[in-house]
Amino acid sequence: MDSVAQWPEGLPRANLCDHEAVSDDAWDVRPFEGLAGVVPGGLRLGERRSVLAARLADELGERLGERRTFRKAAWQTGLCDHYIEGGLILFFDDRDRLCYVELCEDAPVTYDGVWLLGRPYGEVVADLRSRGCRLVEGDVGCEAPDAGFNLTAVDPQDPARPVDCVGVFVNSPADGVVGMSDEEPVESVTEHRLVSMEGTEAVRLGQDRRELRGLLGPALQSRPDYGGETRDWYLEHGLVLTFDAADRLVSLVVHYAIRGGTAWFRGVQLLDRPYAEVVAELEAQGVRVEPAELGGRVPDHGFALYLRGLQNPSMPIAAVAFTDPLVAV
Repeated sequence: MDSVAQWPEGLPRANLCDHEAVSDDAWDVRPFEGLAGVVPGGLRLGERRSVLAARLADELGERLGERRTFRKAAWQTGLCDHYIEGGLILFFDDRDRLCYVELCEDAPVTYDGVWLLGRPYGEVVADLRSRGCRLVEGDVGCEAPDAGFNLTAVDPQDPARPVDCVGVFVNSPADGVVGMSDEEPVESVTEHRLVSMEGTEAVRLGQDRRELRGLLGPALQSRPDYGGETRDWYLEHGLVLTFDAADRLVSLVVHYAIRGGTAWFRGVQLLDRPYAEVVAELEAQGVRVEPAELGGRVPDHGFALYLRGLQNPSMPIAAVAFTDPLVAV
């Protein structure tokens, strides 16, 4: 895997791929470690966001393009940085550590001498298998479970269509979903009243997972990339609950449920309303809100307000999160 791969003849290059603009190196997938090449030190899974941002800025500057920060989903406690021109998306956990990388738009990336992006899916798969790389095919592409990456194609059933995304991971996304639990259904709970430092009137940090199953009914079970050992999704209630190894609740996110939903604190309805309006009403009730990236923190009461993207006063609040302890937004 240390051999130098040559750029395939006829393969287009995105801005980051311009050898004259950046370097002769490509990103090289290092199983369960991250990416080597392009910048000294590469991009290592587990590294802090501020460190990676500084490294990329120092080495590539404006050539990497605009950086846009977003939240992949309303309930995500971690943020993502998209480097537009570089075809690079970095996913961070709730402690600002790199946990997943996506490369797209013909970014120069290899594994074991095989160029992975911008080539026909069938050719890439054949080249990887010829080198002994085990691949598990799925609906949208395939995964190399022993090498820590996956490939996504527009239409993997058509081998002539190009690979359009490479994901690099520590924990496979394919292993995340476990399935539905078998409790008896209960009536949907879509009105949530927050309790300072604890959660909601019905769901409190520290509660036992089995106790909550009895209260909330069946959940979609998963293994999160970060933040805990297990996660239960209550889609009908608009709740995402994360537990530690002892099945103790350590993170509670309230978001807009399938059938709508509300989250109230001190008489203020928080969800799906403009951020600036909510903050003004909370402050009128004597509640201090600290501005933060993609949201705000309410440190005296242990929760945070989440935006999906674009820190804009008119953007609606997508979720409210209690974590143990309260982490940066």
